[in-house]
Amino acid sequence: QGTSPQVPPSFAQVERSVHSPEACAAMGFKYVLIPCSPNEEIKELEYHEDIVDLTKDSYREFIEKYFSSLGGSVDRSVLLQQLKERTGCDLQGKDGPDIDRLLTATSVEIFPVLLPTKASGFIGVSVYCDDKGIAKCLEENPRMSAMIQAAGYTGQTFRGDCFIGRILDDNEDEWRRLDFSMKDVSADADWVQMVKSQRANRNVGDMGSLAKSMGMKNNVAQINPGTMADAESKGETDQYCWRQADDEVEVTFKKDDLEKGDKKLVKVTFGRQKLKVEAKGEVLFDAELFAPTQPDEAIWTLADGVLQVTLTKAESDSWSRLLKND
Repeated sequence: QGTSPQVPPSFAQVERSVHSPEACAAMGFKYVLIPCSPNEEIKELEYHEDIVDLTKDSYREFIEKYFSSLGGSVDRSVLLQQLKERTGCDLQGKDGPDIDRLLTATSVEIFPVLLPTKASGFIGVSVYCDDKGIAKCLEENPRMSAMIQAAGYTGQTFRGDCFIGRILDDNEDEWRRLDFSMKDVSADADWVQMVKSQRANRNVGDMGSLAKSMGMKNNVAQINPGTMADAESKGETDQYCWRQADDEVEVTFKKDDLEKGDKKLVKVTFGRQKLKVEAKGEVLFDAELFAPTQPDEAIWTLADGVLQVTLTKAESDSWSRLLKND
C-alpha cells in the first residue's frame, strides 16, 4: 500500500459490490476505518443501507469482502498449530479441499468493547478485524490498540486494518446499527467513559440482569465485557482468544455464523478443570484447563453474534496458559 491512497484501491470496488442503488436511498449509518499503517489517514465512512436485523447483516459481509480484497497469505504452519492447540488434532502434512478452504476462507473477528446494557442505553461498540491476523502475520494496529487500551482493556492489541462501529441492542426485540463518526475516535468520547464505568461497576447485581437478558447460564458472580483490567497472560488462536485478571479468565470465540436467536443452539459444560463449548452442533472447545475453576460461578453470553465464556478461578494464581497440556 502506498502512502497517498487512504484505503486500498479495491475498497471502492468492494463498496459498490455490496451497496445496491436501492440501498443508497436508505438512511444508512457511519462507521470508521482505522488502517494498520500510521501513515494512512483514519476515515469516517458511510454505509448506505439501514441494518435493523442481525440475521440480515450485510455490513458484516461487506467487511469480509474488504479483508478478502486486501489479500495476504496465511502461514499454514501457524494456522494448523493453532488448530492443534485448540482441538488436539494434528493436521500438519495433510491436504484436501477442507484444508484448502480453511486456509483461504476470510471471516471477521468481532471484539465487543462496550456491552449493550441498561446503563449504557443499550448501546454497544465493537471492533471488527481480520480473524486470521496472526496466521497472516499482520502488523499490530497501534492506533486501534491504543484507543481500546485507553478504554481500560489493558494489553489488548489488534492486527491489520480495523473497523469500529456502534449498535443498539435492547437484548429483546430491537437491534440496529447506529452512527460511529470521527468525533467518537477520541479517548474523551462518551462511549469510552461508558466503557470505563461499565468495567468499574461490574458486579453481581448489575450484571445479573444482563446475564438473564443475554442468555447467560449458571449462577452469576462477576462478568467482564472484554479484556479485564491489569490483564496478565493472554493468548489467541484462529478460533478463540483468552485473557485473565485477578480471579477470572475469559474466552471469546470467533465462530462467525452465530446470531442473536441461536442461544438455544449453544451448549456450554463447565467442569472443575474442563470446559466444553458447542454451538449449532459444532464443538468449539473441549479440553482440560490450566488450573481448577469454580463451575457454579461460570457464565456465558451471546451478544452481537459473539460467544464469550467467563470462568472464575478456584485460586487467584496467574495462569501462564489456557490449556493444561499446551
